Amino acid sequence: NVSHEIRTPLNAVVGFSQLLSMPDDVVSPEEKEDYVKYIQNNSELLIMLVNDILSIGDVERGQFIVNIADVLCNEVCNKSMRTAETRLTDGVRLYFTSDVDDNFTIKSDEHRIQQVLVNFLTNACKHTDSGEIHVHCSVTEKPGMITFSVADTGSGVPADEAEHIFERFTKLNAFKQGAGLGLSICKNIATFLKGDVYLDTSYTNGARFVFELPIK
Repeated sequence: NVSHEIRTPLNAVVGFSQLLSMPDDVVSPEEKEDYVKYIQNNSELLIMLVNDILSIGDVERGQFIVNIADVLCNEVCNKSMRTAETRLTDGVRLYFTSDVDDNFTIKSDEHRIQQVLVNFLTNACKHTDSGEIHVHCSVTEKPGMITFSVADTGSGVPADEAEHIFERFTKLNAFKQGAGLGLSICKNIATFLKGDVYLDTSYTNGARFVFELPIK
């Protein structure tokens, strides 16, 4: 499974890199710009897959490291969105709302929070061909917790798969890229940070993934 998922973006990187070396009278500068975007996107997919595999290895060896410090909640959401926005389908709106001030912080691991949100956003981009992706940050949704959520207007997830999708190598659509490791890693990260991740089965416009962390 993993070797197949590595081969797909790697072939794209190699193929489009070869096209970039062709002279301008064969491939126009505009086409080359598109090829650069394809290379960047597939390179990021490849890096994410390798990082997911390394994270799984760290968990199994008991070497999963978290670095606790002050985390600006709104800032980590915006950073995650900037990382994922290159994967948006044309015409899909990505936006952010929050009910906390920009200076609101929690004690946690910024890198790990971003890892979860980028996984959520990558899945949303992958399964949303039209409409919108909404990132939200809230302290009112569940008292005592900071709630990060990513809601989309994509194909959605059946309610009976709500827990199953957090298992390793689970893919509801075999034709979409990914090894089925991302959500499993999100579950591990949430556990290490004393929080939780889950699918909001009450949301019916697509899929809404939630990441909760204790404020104190």
